[in-house]
Amino acid sequence: MPARGVAPLRILALACLGSLLTACAAPRPAAPPVAAPAPEVVEVTPLERAQNLLIEAEYTPEPEPSRHAIDAVLALPEPAPGLLLRAERLWSLLPDEGLGNLADRYRGARLAMLVDEPGLAYERLPPVDDDWDRSLYFDALALHAELLTGRSEWGEALRARITLDQGLFIAPRQQSDNQTAIWSLLAAQPPGQLQRLEQLSDDEALRGWSALFLGLREAGGDPDGFAQAVRNWDQAYPRHPAQALLPELRNATLRPTEPPRRIAVLLPLSGSLGDLGNAILEGIAAQFYRDHGATGSLLIFDTAGQPDLADAHYRNALQQGADRVIGPLTRESVERVAAIDSRVPTLVLNRPSTPLPPPFAALSLSPEDDAQAAAGEALRSGRDRALVLVPEGPFGERVAGAFRDAFELQDGRVTAEHRFQARSPDINAQIGSALGIDASEARIRRVARQSGLTLDADAQIRADIDVIFVAGPARDLRMVVPHLHYHRGGRLPMLATSHAYEGRPQPMLDSDLSGIRFPDAPWLYTELNPEPALRAELTGPEADDTVAHRLPRFAALGVDAVRVAADLPRYQRAPHLPVHGVAGNWALQPFTRTWIRDPAWVEFHEGLPRPARPDRVIGPAE
Repeated sequence: MPARGVAPLRILALACLGSLLTACAAPRPAAPPVAAPAPEVVEVTPLERAQNLLIEAEYTPEPEPSRHAIDAVLALPEPAPGLLLRAERLWSLLPDEGLGNLADRYRGARLAMLVDEPGLAYERLPPVDDDWDRSLYFDALALHAELLTGRSEWGEALRARITLDQGLFIAPRQQSDNQTAIWSLLAAQPPGQLQRLEQLSDDEALRGWSALFLGLREAGGDPDGFAQAVRNWDQAYPRHPAQALLPELRNATLRPTEPPRRIAVLLPLSGSLGDLGNAILEGIAAQFYRDHGATGSLLIFDTAGQPDLADAHYRNALQQGADRVIGPLTRESVERVAAIDSRVPTLVLNRPSTPLPPPFAALSLSPEDDAQAAAGEALRSGRDRALVLVPEGPFGERVAGAFRDAFELQDGRVTAEHRFQARSPDINAQIGSALGIDASEARIRRVARQSGLTLDADAQIRADIDVIFVAGPARDLRMVVPHLHYHRGGRLPMLATSHAYEGRPQPMLDSDLSGIRFPDAPWLYTELNPEPALRAELTGPEADDTVAHRLPRFAALGVDAVRVAADLPRYQRAPHLPVHGVAGNWALQPFTRTWIRDPAWVEFHEGLPRPARPDRVIGPAE
């Protein structure tokens, strides 16, 4: 039997051992901390960012915050007018009123464009100087070219685009768009300008573009001619950047257009313009039935010269399935029809006051066209200082303005203008004064008085002119031109419009018009007319009572209208393609969507109109 004290001792030992083990054990790990909630992410939209930056800039009188705010507004897809106004106010407070450097000028121009103020944008972004920031430079140059195009400054826009093209080689899509714009600008140059650029420009890239355009224009739609023109050009301008555009040009030039099946014709066949409309219709019908009569048909509508009827007939023509439309004729009717949403290629026969939308284009004979052709003819021959003589009234103002604009656009200068009254009893004095005879006689008298001598001197015409543009109907010119000859004005080239010739030989009446040179339709002249059989059909002896016989120029317009309208989609995608017509050679101006005529040139000689020699530099009457 164990001793009584043993059990208590064992219990105490076990208790001590447990305490020891507990003291030596690892401490219990602390509970993990509770994670703090993640901060809430607040996304700032571009609009909110622009608004915040505007507020900051408006309270910070420093340029840099203003620039950041303006850039944020410009980055918005459609900035609200209020934001644009605030950005504009900040821009005006930049150093030098926002014109201190290219970046600020570019900002200001973009702001102006967003409020539809291209004129203001152009003031803020005049010719773009080079800049170390190449991206900024080319962006600004692209906008400058766009502004020049909107101002119809085709030559400067072309130069800007060609300079821009050199910086887009790393951006193929942008370069393709830019080169397409270059091609359209080449087509927009006035007649004769591309030849001068090819021959005289110091810019090899510009010469290469001009040469390619002229070569393809001469080749026309002939595949072999196209290939040969490209080979010749490539030899002259190897590695030219325009090579990138050749596949697109080849496709646009050689891809055929589906021939028309049904052409609608909208003309005034009754009323005061009935004769004009019927003359055009006779030309249209003759050409159409010769080329498309077996497969197509004409839908003919009489507009009577009324815009409401033109509108209704145009819509009716579309409902009847017309795939081409020719007409209407009057400007008011053209503007009415051009407002209709249409996808049918339409060739109107007058120029509206505003540019035409696709798919419309305009083909017309107008006094303004003749005046512009006269300006180009003078400049082509090196004459760049003009005296303009036109009758008083609307006709005179129209042709004088058209000549002046075309002449000065190509660096000519209209030195003086005079409005005459052909039947005035003092017409001789009027013409003498316009030629400077009065001033010359005054100088002679002054010299005689100062020298005390009696001078036997003839008054001379003014020395600051080298060409005379004299316009008016034949009946007026017969009364004006003799006085030009009397005062020795005939020593200078004298250019007129086609109104100088009434369309039939009258040598007795027109004998005093010798030396007058004017543009006209080849259709009227046996030596020039490319379609003598068609002319004989319409205006020959058996058709001498037709309106086509009495109004041959308008019949010629009808013939050419069919040729243009039938292939209009092709010409619109390939504006270098010409149309060799009987009223002249036509080329599409793609920005105004008008066809520009290169007419035949005719000169009165002993009272009869004779084709002018194409290689002859215009000079005084022989």
